[in-house]
Amino acid sequence: MTLAACVAALAMSQAPIEVKVLVLNFDPRVPSAGGKRLTEVIGWNKPRELADGYRKDVEEASGGRVRFRIVEWRDVDGFPAKVDGFRYQAEDYVRLWRAGKGFHDPDGTDYPRLVREHRVGPLVDSGRVDELWIFGGPYFGFWESSMAGPRSFYINGGVYPEVPTRRPFAIMGFNYERGVAEMLHNLCHRTESTMARVYGGWKAEELTTNWARFAANEKQSGSAAVGTCHYPPNAEHDYDYANPRTVMSSAEDWLNYPNLRGTKKPVNRETWGGPDYHRNYMRWWFRHLPKAPGVNPDGRLNDWWRYLFEFDRFDERGKPRS
Repeated sequence: MTLAACVAALAMSQAPIEVKVLVLNFDPRVPSAGGKRLTEVIGWNKPRELADGYRKDVEEASGGRVRFRIVEWRDVDGFPAKVDGFRYQAEDYVRLWRAGKGFHDPDGTDYPRLVREHRVGPLVDSGRVDELWIFGGPYFGFWESSMAGPRSFYINGGVYPEVPTRRPFAIMGFNYERGVAEMLHNLCHRTESTMARVYGGWKAEELTTNWARFAANEKQSGSAAVGTCHYPPNAEHDYDYANPRTVMSSAEDWLNYPNLRGTKKPVNRETWGGPDYHRNYMRWWFRHLPKAPGVNPDGRLNDWWRYLFEFDRFDERGKPRS
């Protein structure tokens, strides 16, 4: 097949993107609490329920373009090692949490060590796993999203090309103290980083690319479209998901991408709805992410979900890798 034919085939493919997931749930048992898991002792959310809510939200918002399949779930009775080798013990962590101070510094997790200790690499190389999700609590030192392996790039967290796999893979860091809204928030930042890379950069006030025009918000851009992770179209400050202010936005027009018509409609917080305005905005935002077949006149795919989950099939400007 010629390169041109490969490009055409990639651009037109509309088969669902299956993402095979390994979950490492760092939820240690606490001996003084009769061996109960940390989440139960402190009263945090149930990781399996969080994972299921996140999976359903992304699959629905993508219109079925993305399908997660958790191929293995491991409940880990312990903590990941920090970058200096330190590990919490369950009793000590609970004591620190209740005191509200004294947590270890440096906070960051040693990602290459985590991948090595849990033998993630062979699963990635065999094709059994495409993505790693890690659950933990506050001060576990997780990035919201990071990438490991050759050809890794920045997706709003650490980049670990030294991890010896044959292909790169994303690592999503989820906090079971928080909810599904924050999990979607992590993915939204990953999307922003990915699309900024594909389009060679991004400034909210410079509407010079299709990505920048998609992510426009009234406050930072001077006109509103779908908005960003922190700034909905009508926002006046970071995380302003429940703002009742109404602005004119082209968000609905982006459902027609690439055949934009230039139409605008009023939007405010009731456009995505409450009471969980954060989660509902994230779902609304992802429903607008383009997923049409074909190649845009700007040279990028019209289906941006492929850049998000099939990233190793494309180079740093969104062109198919030879």
